Amino acid sequence: MRIERTGQPVSKLLQQLEEDLRRDDIIYLERVPSPRAGEKYRDVVSRFFTEFGIATVYIKVRSPSFERRYVINAKYDWAMGGVVEGWVVEGNVVRMYEPVAISLSDIGKALDYYGETYWKAEERLLSKKMAEAYTEEKPPAD
Repeated sequence: MRIERTGQPVSKLLQQLEEDLRRDDIIYLERVPSPRAGEKYRDVVSRFFTEFGIATVYIKVRSPSFERRYVINAKYDWAMGGVVEGWVVEGNVVRMYEPVAISLSDIGKALDYYGETYWKAEERLLSKKMAEAYTEEKPPAD
């Protein structure tokens, strides 16, 4: 693996993640930790953050032209404040982004925003897969 420092703030990584999640050609999505049925992912991440003061999110996005694995780590210390750092793995390259300071309220807003963006991407992907399955199963017209 080759490591590249982008020199850009982690907000650029989040912008790229958002763009990837809004693509129409996504063929695979995955996130870790995985929520249980009936549980929101953002609640799982929030619980880690609240209990331990740190939460790490792993998101894999695959399209026909790329596969990116995002790692976003948020830490919060009552004395020092919050920091978000992250990197993207694509092929054999790890692109490192510069950490940014963040407030506790901004962390909550980001969890909601990116949670909603991921959920919409997941919904689009599921709809596409269901449409493909229906088309494959549909008997030919006479």
